[in-house]
Amino acid sequence: MGYEITDTFSEPFWQAPPVLPSYFSPSVVGVAGVPYLLDTESGQFRRESFDVVQQRNTNDARDVLLLPQDVWRQQTQSWHLGAGQSNLDRDDTLIYRFDESYGVDPWTEWRLSLLPTTSRLAATATLNGDTKLLNVRANSTDYLIVVNGQKAYWYSALSTTTAPVGSVTMSAGSAIIDATTDGNHVIAAVGDQFIWYVNGPSATPVKWANHKYVDLTMVEWEKDYLIAADGNVLYNALKANNPNPIYTHPDTDFRWYSAASGSSAIYVLGRQQSKTYIHRIGVKTDGTGLTTAVVAAELPDDEVGYEIESYLNFILIGTSKGVRVAQADSNGDLTLGSIIPASQPVRCFEGQDRFVWFGNSAVDGFYSTGTDNDIFPSGTVCGLGRLDLSRTTVNQLTPAYATDIVADTVTGQQVQSVATFTGKRVFSIGNGDVWFETDTLMEGGWLKQGVISFSIEDLKTALYTQLKWEPLKGEVDIDVSFDSAAYQRLAAFTIEGSIRSGNISLNGVQFSRLEPRIVLKRSSTDAEAGPSLTRLEVRAIPVKGRNCRWTLPIMNYEDLEIDSVPYKRNPLEVVNTLIGLVESGQLFSLQESGQSYVVHGKDYMWQPEKLTENGLAWQGVFTLVVEEVS
Repeated sequence: MGYEITDTFSEPFWQAPPVLPSYFSPSVVGVAGVPYLLDTESGQFRRESFDVVQQRNTNDARDVLLLPQDVWRQQTQSWHLGAGQSNLDRDDTLIYRFDESYGVDPWTEWRLSLLPTTSRLAATATLNGDTKLLNVRANSTDYLIVVNGQKAYWYSALSTTTAPVGSVTMSAGSAIIDATTDGNHVIAAVGDQFIWYVNGPSATPVKWANHKYVDLTMVEWEKDYLIAADGNVLYNALKANNPNPIYTHPDTDFRWYSAASGSSAIYVLGRQQSKTYIHRIGVKTDGTGLTTAVVAAELPDDEVGYEIESYLNFILIGTSKGVRVAQADSNGDLTLGSIIPASQPVRCFEGQDRFVWFGNSAVDGFYSTGTDNDIFPSGTVCGLGRLDLSRTTVNQLTPAYATDIVADTVTGQQVQSVATFTGKRVFSIGNGDVWFETDTLMEGGWLKQGVISFSIEDLKTALYTQLKWEPLKGEVDIDVSFDSAAYQRLAAFTIEGSIRSGNISLNGVQFSRLEPRIVLKRSSTDAEAGPSLTRLEVRAIPVKGRNCRWTLPIMNYEDLEIDSVPYKRNPLEVVNTLIGLVESGQLFSLQESGQSYVVHGKDYMWQPEKLTENGLAWQGVFTLVVEEVS
């Protein structure tokens, strides 16, 4: 079977330099495949060596100041721009960003520390299936509501032993489909196709309105309106009356799943198979109702939307590929940011302060140098990710992000809901469990810094690395991988009260790229104390080499005899050709004494001696200087 190239390349795809046969005498050199006779009697022909010193290909001088000549340094002193950057020292690198992490908190500038561990909320081990979390203030008391099965469980404290203060069956015999709150009530769409509400752990649920739906999929409280989805129809679910239709999607298979309040509209996420749309609903200027829904944004094909939320004038969209952050224009239409990746669908958000936590169902915690198998999971576990909306990375709609707290014994489940209660993050997973943040630190965490090449891929000689921390509590370890080889542990620091590692020798290893990993471990005597790293530095020197330089006095005459073969040439064309090799900077082959080299033209000198036979040009000796390229 043949393939046809239908267009030509603008540059050669590959081109071998032309070469001469090997039988020419030593007084003949090949330059770009053409034989030239050398003036060997002038004493100008010579070959010499010169030092080759690498240069860092970066415009940033931050790591070369106050250093000895030819010593290179790469350092970082903060990690607050989050994960997602695989190389530390390119021109467009953000120096306070890293590759990936597990169990560490990078969000305080100038320090890296351990995240809290989690515990399972009391009595949730008996639950199963979908679980949603709500914050409700009822009768002057703050409650965390755990919605599961037919019931809403009311918690007044986070504890591994204290049971909920009450549980309410919303409608006997029917599971809860979705739930929301107006701040004071739990409002639930139930499988009996009614909407119910309740305002306390011992209260009796009441129907929101005596209207039976057909296919309830969503209920959301937004901008003081209750939005209900029944099949492909959106309703303004009035409390005492029949609901008012807002919009009927023309596709009867379309379903609505989530809603959020923007600054000037309510946004509703729906989909039909793999195509997801976000519609906006306006509030009438007199506040008497809602306008119809129109499309404000659509996700790329095959990116499925699951959840939409709003926080600090940002719209947050959880999809099958991760998180997208969006903002509304003056019409209320949404501009979508780049995807913030997650390996499992994102189904929930929780905003507090400048942060947004999101469900991360597959946090990869595996890491071992052969010594830490007991403190890190063997694969992915369920937990949260975190965005910092005050700091952006590649564009204004891509905030800094990193993994966050985890349930480090739970794998293979979907994180379904997240909330903040008593200042602690709480999240639920698909097996019915609810996990909450504690005051105890993770036993260990790690951070993969990203590749360090000193902005050049050529060989370097590794000198040493150095770490600095606040007065040490716990342990700080440093591991390194050279050129993608297995990580090896360089040092483990456990002397409490110290603040600096000193120089850790890298033993003069020659490398192209290296990658450090930092491992933090909490105190062995105080589970609420751990290390705070403040600086990482690596130093290296370039590998010096020696290349060759040739000075070639080329005899440029009309009539020459090369190895008894007569040649007739145009000296002007030869001059122009050789000058072109120098001025173009192109690489070409040099053959000298039976060996071949790749060179480039460095300099020339043209010494005319006499006119050509027709008197239109000069002939003489053209001295070409070339240097080897290695």
